[in-house]
Amino acid sequence: MSQKGEASGLRLFCGWLKPLGYLTTRPTNPYNCVSPFIKPAVIVFSFNQYRVFLSLKLVAILFAFSVSSVQAQTTVRVSTALGNFDIELFDSTAPVTVANFLSYVNSGRFNGTFIHRSEPGFVIQGGWLSYNQTSNSLNEIQVDAPIVNEFNISNTRGTVAMAKLGGNPNSATSQWFVNLADNPGLDSNNGGFTVFGTVIGDGMDTVDAIARLPAQKVINGLDFQVPLVNYAGGALATENFVNLSIAVLESPTSSALNRFDDSSNQLILSVDAGSAGIFQIAFSIETQDPQVIVRALPTSLIPKTTVEAGFSTFNEPTGQLTIPELEVGGQVAYRNLILSLTDSAQLLFTLQSFETP
Repeated sequence: MSQKGEASGLRLFCGWLKPLGYLTTRPTNPYNCVSPFIKPAVIVFSFNQYRVFLSLKLVAILFAFSVSSVQAQTTVRVSTALGNFDIELFDSTAPVTVANFLSYVNSGRFNGTFIHRSEPGFVIQGGWLSYNQTSNSLNEIQVDAPIVNEFNISNTRGTVAMAKLGGNPNSATSQWFVNLADNPGLDSNNGGFTVFGTVIGDGMDTVDAIARLPAQKVINGLDFQVPLVNYAGGALATENFVNLSIAVLESPTSSALNRFDDSSNQLILSVDAGSAGIFQIAFSIETQDPQVIVRALPTSLIPKTTVEAGFSTFNEPTGQLTIPELEVGGQVAYRNLILSLTDSAQLLFTLQSFETP
């Protein structure tokens, strides 16, 4: 492990900024600096050398999708006696539907409800009823006003969508279902059923276990088959139902040295520049198509004193910046990114190559 002073780190970055002028007084709004002394730098990521059989535009789109698909996605955990399953919500694709679903989650109205419909090979459905064993009654939860339909994504296995009334596309309230198989018929029926999330990880193991339970009609006036646990007949008990508890999972704060921070929509890099110093610096993403363009944030520079394994490295003589790993959404998404300093006055770096895990 090597030790380097803070001044050297500042010397390197000030050297980069010298053609632009150096602001000695910290601006009041460091992320939107409008000082005449500093011109924000723009860094352009070009993908023309990634794969010879991929076009420049295709690679840029792939990179943009991998970043945008993970940022700011809310995850909820559905807890049952048979196990748990997590649902990643599509905050950007179906914002109204996600907000509606989270309103029920955060108010606790889903807690104590049960899976009230099971059709193996089709769906399991919840978000409507709870059971009162004392009075042997089924109780509907309090629902909010219906929401507008936001159909955009196909109802494939593992996706989660809103139930609604027949013949009324904009009638969804609280009921949701998990697709047990690809159900393309739901994409064209009744304006399309809005997919607003997907079961992630091994969560479908729990969903499939629920779907395998024996089911009976216990709701008067409805043909829904309700999955039941250890039910041998007679009076129903609360534990005979697949009872649910749903809560939002807090996103862990990543400590990766080189990462995409979805809360700020910035790249955060820890850089070892040899004798010139070591520091952390942030970049904001400006565009993603056809090229990914990020903006350097000079006031975000934080001098470091110790180099750790995994630091990015900057070679002053060659102008090459190497990022050994870049974490996106809590997982390593790219390795061995090579960028070249193509315009020292404007701090322009061009991505020459990268690898995927």
